[in-house]
Amino acid sequence: MTLLTLASCSSSRKLPALNESQAFMLDSIPMLPGGEQAESITGKFRQHQCSFERDSVLQTDVIRLRWWRNENPAHSINLPWPDSTSQNLEEVEDIGGISLFIKKTGESQSDPVLVVEVADVEGRSSSISLSARHIPVFPIDTNWQEVRIPFTDFTRGRIQTDWSRIASMNLTMEHFGEVLIRDFVVVPHITRKKVERKARKRPPLETPSGRFFLFEENTSHVWGLGDFGENRRFTINSKRGRDKSLGLDMEWDFQPIPFSREPAPIPHHIVGFSWNGWQSVMPPEKPQESHIIFKLRNIGVNQGPSQALPIQVGVADAQGHRAMVELSQAYIPGETFGKWHECRVPLSAFDWSTKESPNGLGSIAYIFFQFSEKGHVYIDDLYVRF
Repeated sequence: MTLLTLASCSSSRKLPALNESQAFMLDSIPMLPGGEQAESITGKFRQHQCSFERDSVLQTDVIRLRWWRNENPAHSINLPWPDSTSQNLEEVEDIGGISLFIKKTGESQSDPVLVVEVADVEGRSSSISLSARHIPVFPIDTNWQEVRIPFTDFTRGRIQTDWSRIASMNLTMEHFGEVLIRDFVVVPHITRKKVERKARKRPPLETPSGRFFLFEENTSHVWGLGDFGENRRFTINSKRGRDKSLGLDMEWDFQPIPFSREPAPIPHHIVGFSWNGWQSVMPPEKPQESHIIFKLRNIGVNQGPSQALPIQVGVADAQGHRAMVELSQAYIPGETFGKWHECRVPLSAFDWSTKESPNGLGSIAYIFFQFSEKGHVYIDDLYVRF
């Protein structure tokens, strides 16, 4: 679908004003590959299968994605940035976005969880999960619908992604699902006010009851992991968990280079987790009885028995509000260096929305860790108990 086609089917909505360079970028980037490039993403793999086929009714090519969960992290397909096209999205970051059409293959199929990523040449990515504000009917049904996601929504990992050197768009497939996708293009973003109003009125899901794992050997819903070079490695490695199991291996150094006037390369880094496909849930009625619980082993810088680790534990809600607490001795029993300890952070430690504090958290969209300064820790058995 070209910009002209999009404009003609959206005549009631006003396109953003574009200069010549912006108009060229936003009218020249189809993201679904063809020919030999298409062969690089098709086939049956360990956790997903991908194929191209012809829609006989629409007389257009579509991509069929089918995926399933196993013991490994979620898989992605990488849609390479087209050759002879500018890789610099910074110029259109505030006015551009993506458009694609999607539908489920059958009523009985589970609700798919898709995360869209903008990845730079170093493999770092900004991501957003497909949500109710991006599509008229959510969760996805068996009718073709247009998904519109503005680039401004790609906030997860944005601070460390170089949008001037984009290498690919990625589709990460979480949980289970089977969908058809067509007409995946980069375009000027046009807000659909009715869709966004409907999404804002959509209530969070009921507060679940029980224990919900975010990481145990592996994680199904995560953003921010990766090996980013000598300054930060946030990976899942063998023998890093308790009892020599798989564990989260978090190593980082954001301190300025000694005797250098240059700032630290990255001021902080965030890794986010969900157990519910990035859907928001109601806050617990008794937050003091609900906890974020995980095992932690600190093998990095010894902060001493009374100092907090350079880690903050946080909660984000559906409106983009975030609340964080330092990982202090209040949440880590005993000596923090070299041994495994169970950390328990009560949800009452965070700022929740009230009449007196309306900008506090209004729901729980995901849990995250923010790392600063310098450190190296192993994390295992991360879960939320309501």
